[in-house]
Amino acid sequence: LLATTWQDSATRCRHAAAQRSPSRALRCLLSFEKMFAVSTPSSTTSRVPHARALRSADRRHVKAFSIPIPVRCSAAHSADDRVSLTRRGVLSTTLVASLLPAFAADAGEVSDSKMVGAYLPEAASEPGFYAFVASSTRTPALRAGALNPYRVNIPAQWKEAPVSNARSGNYCQPRCDEATTEVQFTDPGSGVLQLIIIPTTKLLIAKNEPTIEDVGEIYGILDAISPAITGSVAVEREEVQSATSVAIDGKSYYKYELLTPFADAGVHSLSVVSTNKNYVFIATIGASEKQWARAEGELRKIVDSFRC
Repeated sequence: LLATTWQDSATRCRHAAAQRSPSRALRCLLSFEKMFAVSTPSSTTSRVPHARALRSADRRHVKAFSIPIPVRCSAAHSADDRVSLTRRGVLSTTLVASLLPAFAADAGEVSDSKMVGAYLPEAASEPGFYAFVASSTRTPALRAGALNPYRVNIPAQWKEAPVSNARSGNYCQPRCDEATTEVQFTDPGSGVLQLIIIPTTKLLIAKNEPTIEDVGEIYGILDAISPAITGSVAVEREEVQSATSVAIDGKSYYKYELLTPFADAGVHSLSVVSTNKNYVFIATIGASEKQWARAEGELRKIVDSFRC
């Protein structure tokens, strides 16, 4: 009966490991050790009734994180003491050893899966970068049919960061009338990339699916959208390092380089802006002085790869 109880406890511990729950597995291990401490007879401790030992083994939660440690006050020990101590040690060690590889594998999977290089295809046009292509079900706006798919190339070590429902427009698409964030990617050593959309109706454009030229000229659009780029205040003209217009595959894009001390993501900012259906689409990167010094070339390649 004790062997059956041990097998049941071991199964619960492995199940906790499979569910990637270290806290549950730790509680299970401690309960498991406690079961054997109270159920194995010893000549120096009082004997616990067998039924109580089974009830202890059947507990799924342990109120206190404590492992009973036998204290020996005499140099003389019986053969039963040595056998019981060895059995408990072997069983506990074996169970821990069987669970540790599962935790190690899970930890590796979680770490690697967050880096885009672990799950995105490598960009054909830029070795070392990985192509993020937003499918029709990727974001609330795409699921609502408000946008066409878009893409951008990202370095392997960058990770996608979560976007809250409030910022993604999950509660209002496709009728949001404010700027919303599609996706964002970060790298602590390089900066933050955000893909942001603003309805053209907010900019008082009535035309259906306008071009970026229909929305406005290069500085006029910057005045309207710069709070979305900085995450705070509008950009002053002296903070604009460069503003250019480029045509790629027959579509116009406005490109900006800003040096603005009040931006949330960092003093340096690179942005590229165009239209997608009835939205102004912004790909913007923010970086601190330290990040800019380390990764300026990489950041410029990310912005240059954006297509919408």
